[in-house]
Amino acid sequence: GNNTGENNTTEPADTGENNSGVNGDGDIGGEMPEKNTEAIQPADTTKKDGAAKGQAVVDFAVQFVGNPYVYGGTSLTKGADCSGFVLSVYKEFGVSLPHSATADQKMGVAVASLDEARPGDLLCYSGHVGIYIGGGKFVHASNPRTGIKIGDANYRKILAIRRIFE
Repeated sequence: GNNTGENNTTEPADTGENNSGVNGDGDIGGEMPEKNTEAIQPADTTKKDGAAKGQAVVDFAVQFVGNPYVYGGTSLTKGADCSGFVLSVYKEFGVSLPHSATADQKMGVAVASLDEARPGDLLCYSGHVGIYIGGGKFVHASNPRTGIKIGDANYRKILAIRRIFE
């Protein structure tokens, strides 16, 4: 009877959690959903913890591995090219990047070497760009055959490494 009205109050919290889908741990109670959205809380705009933001970018980006490469595309699910992938990932974090691998070489601040790179940094190659995920690997919209994938950051000469979140 009357109890159904009360039980409904917990359900809206569940629907919010489904958006982030990747982490199933948040199901414990109404206070937990915060955990999945740490990367986009207002406190982050202070630029204080760039490393944490970079890692959040990576955690978001790697969900799309296996999705298609589409030249000129910016859809993380239906298909993106290299700079379209980077642009769309960073857009989720309130950053506007150009749809151009060459222009990405001038974004953010320079990082001297791969040894100093950290997760979330842009790796720029001749006509190509991806997102460093750490451990010598990067995630990128590779080509029409392999789509969005994780690869070796040194697969060819890196022209620039750019840090968006200092």
